[in-house]
Amino acid sequence: MSKITISADSCVDIGLEAIKKHDINIVPFGIAIGENLILDRCDVDPEVIYKAVEKDNIIPKTNAIPADTYREVFEEATKDGGSIIHINISSKLSVSCDAAKKAAEGMERVYIVDSLSLSGGVGFLAVKAKEMVDAGKSAEETHKACEELVKKLDLSFIVMDLKYLHRGGRVSGIKLLGANLLKIRPTLVMDEAGRMVPGRKFKGEWSGAVREYLAYRLDNAKNACKEYVHVVHTVIDEAVRDELIQGLKDFGFKKVTCSVAGTTVTTHGGKNLLGFVYANK
Repeated sequence: MSKITISADSCVDIGLEAIKKHDINIVPFGIAIGENLILDRCDVDPEVIYKAVEKDNIIPKTNAIPADTYREVFEEATKDGGSIIHINISSKLSVSCDAAKKAAEGMERVYIVDSLSLSGGVGFLAVKAKEMVDAGKSAEETHKACEELVKKLDLSFIVMDLKYLHRGGRVSGIKLLGANLLKIRPTLVMDEAGRMVPGRKFKGEWSGAVREYLAYRLDNAKNACKEYVHVVHTVIDEAVRDELIQGLKDFGFKKVTCSVAGTTVTTHGGKNLLGFVYANK
């Protein structure tokens, strides 16, 4: 049987250990830090982002993955009759998905999945795709199942402050000032179209806001498939993270995994970003 490769953009955010365990091929985003360009191969310490912003006053920027890079990956995976299923960051967040589709034009056995998500959502799909392939599903069957799973994902984050989003031009200075003064903890939610949109706001001390965020999400998770949930965070108080993880276990999720966000998500979200993704039935 020819090999089926599972591939994903580097915003996959399940951690290096899980990437190796599930044999997921990574296609890296570029991270421009001043005049330097690094490739986010999921092994770059996110501390380079914090140093650039907080010590060197440099605003890092992410570079989309070009079609030529995808083409090389697809050709390598299919050269001996193999197939590849590549999972992209949402087409509403990056032109990378369009680049992957363009690269796949005219090629056989290349399957593109627009995750309509990012970070843990991309990772969730990659893990599930690998599990399906390991269970004996064909590339076509796995691709079709992933396309259906995309519609069922539920992903959001809570952010302690808007500093990094402001520096990246996504939040005005007035909103940043107001949020800090009032201790507003906003959430960012993936909508059905694959856009990251503002969600409910929580107020008060960080730990209490995370508790309220968790309670709110679980109250709206009555249709959740409790087989698997994945937590993603940047630099954060471990006690706050662990309390959220325990809450997910208490809710009944059978498998709870957790990873630190890579440089792509860190570039935009900064410190004290915490969220999780699960699939609805």
